[in-house]
Amino acid sequence: MIGTLTMNPCKDRTLTINGFTYGGMNRVQSVRDDASGKGINVSLVLNALGVPVRTLGLNFTKGGEWLIGSLRAVDLEYRSILVEGRLRENIKLFDVASGVTTELNQKGDFVSPEKQAEFEALLDKELRDLDVLVLTGSVPQGFPDDYYGRIARKAAVSGVKTIVDAEGRLLIEAIKARPYMIKPNLYEFQTAFGLKGARPQDILVLCREIIRNGVEVVCLSMGAQGAMIVDGQGAFYCRPTEIAVKSTQGAGDSLVAGICMAMERGLPLKEMLRLGVICAQGSLILEGTQLCTKEGFARFEKVVTVERIA
Repeated sequence: MIGTLTMNPCKDRTLTINGFTYGGMNRVQSVRDDASGKGINVSLVLNALGVPVRTLGLNFTKGGEWLIGSLRAVDLEYRSILVEGRLRENIKLFDVASGVTTELNQKGDFVSPEKQAEFEALLDKELRDLDVLVLTGSVPQGFPDDYYGRIARKAAVSGVKTIVDAEGRLLIEAIKARPYMIKPNLYEFQTAFGLKGARPQDILVLCREIIRNGVEVVCLSMGAQGAMIVDGQGAFYCRPTEIAVKSTQGAGDSLVAGICMAMERGLPLKEMLRLGVICAQGSLILEGTQLCTKEGFARFEKVVTVERIA
């Protein structure tokens, strides 16, 4: 069973415009609200594709009912504890003319150590049923930088593989716990390790160094440049398919979902990347934080190919 963790759930409000004017007036063409949070996004893709998933996390007293109702509407159960505070509302401004999304993301209200402990008690029970646990996204105020690292160590004791998709100190500290896989995007990876402007071969060298230090797999989503995956035996690259992108929201989470699906099926590294990119592209063609469907998966399954990196 695959499990996902969402410590900082949110409502994504996507505003679509056609040509952004900084400091001026912009006319909104459409507005949509989606229940989100990176772990929830992973679960939504898996759920849509018929893969069993356990969705765990926090919920907030203000806005929490909307979140639960939105997830129930698509038959996704959210096993969570309720904490005082307001559900985040993130603004995503998608410019049709440029294909660029501008994000305004809230932090997430403070969560006390007592509530953190209450959630970990819930997680301890759920770990017994899991084979893979996805630790992804930001954490609310009050959480330590090594939180994902602590959870990764706890999961390892129970024989659960962890996938970490995070940024900054959350990512750096999690790597020290030797999770099974890390899946940052290229910007997060370069920022965390001071590699801005680095050549592709420099990035590959660092991936291999991280693997030598105990992480088994490194996967990088690179936007319009595609995606790559590396382990101790090989490395693979996937070129993006030419498509009309309607939103980039949740594409990286969809990539993680495809990887999880491949792991559930016992598929090799190459297929982990291929299924991940299929799911990512199935999300890129949808507006807002709508995510890959069976129809989208079937469409891109026919065209996505992966090549080995020398």
